[in-house]
Amino acid sequence: MDEPLPLKEAASLYGVKLDRLRRAAWDGRLEARQVGAQWMVTRHEVERFLRDGDRRRKTPSPAVVPKRGACMARIIAVAVPKGGTGKTTTALNLGAALAEQGQRVLLIDFDPQGNLTQALGLRPSELEHTAYSVIKDFLTRYESQIELAIHQTKAGVDLVPTSARLNLANDELAVAIQREFVLQKLLAPIRSRYDVILVDTLPYLGVLVLNALVAASEVLIPLQAEYLATESVALMLDQIQLMRRSGLNPNLIITGILLTMVDQRTIINREAVAYARNTFGAQVPVFTTMIRRSVRFPESQASHMSILHYEPLGESARAYRALAEEVLRATPTQ
Repeated sequence: MDEPLPLKEAASLYGVKLDRLRRAAWDGRLEARQVGAQWMVTRHEVERFLRDGDRRRKTPSPAVVPKRGACMARIIAVAVPKGGTGKTTTALNLGAALAEQGQRVLLIDFDPQGNLTQALGLRPSELEHTAYSVIKDFLTRYESQIELAIHQTKAGVDLVPTSARLNLANDELAVAIQREFVLQKLLAPIRSRYDVILVDTLPYLGVLVLNALVAASEVLIPLQAEYLATESVALMLDQIQLMRRSGLNPNLIITGILLTMVDQRTIINREAVAYARNTFGAQVPVFTTMIRRSVRFPESQASHMSILHYEPLGESARAYRALAEEVLRATPTQ
């Protein structure tokens, strides 16, 4: 019997890129079915696909192309009102690790610094369509044109890039109708195309972060392993409670707190980790996976690569793969 196997295993078995099979499954050229968090495919179907080349099936299975509103993406805002916590690093490498698991991933660079955009090899000044341009267009027409800004990347994820001009959106959104819901409305037409959408946010609370929290179904909170960073997490938890109570996003849930920049060679760092787990662990999930401080992260981003591609067998890559597994298994909490 031709038992289904995960897309990742099929890619390894037949020596093809996982991203090729993932995209073929999505657009109907490869018949696959989603079981839980994984896409499953039979050997017979993979062999047919490779034999026929990239020709689209004449009669794609209804399960291959989800109906609008079905299998909607988890939208996860990577957010905490503090800089230097690893938000961009986490959005990039968690996204790449999820894509490696066969997930269809979209990254949204919603920070005007554009670090995520640049880390993926795009030059903000050369882009015609960005997060800012689609916001500006939406405020004129009230129709989403976000598809224009989606770029495929070598990391196996899609990206909506940004530029410094996103700073202008603060003033423009301030006078907009339903200003808090703009990102939610922009993402609505494409949400069924992805399994996970990760939003990289600014290091402070404001209208852009508010948009991310309204659009999100979940929040992942990076926490730098130091005592002074815990106050920013407490502020983020208060903001999430406010989003629920105000009705802006009553169903917003917390995927978990991620300890980052961990250096357990020092006593003070080990104590900070223990303090964070004891302080927040009783309220919300704290991921078992920790991200250790490493020079490989800035090196990989300077090379326009995820850590999984830059040093695939390294400790940092293994950590983000473990985090992806936790995210896929997670039962987030309110």
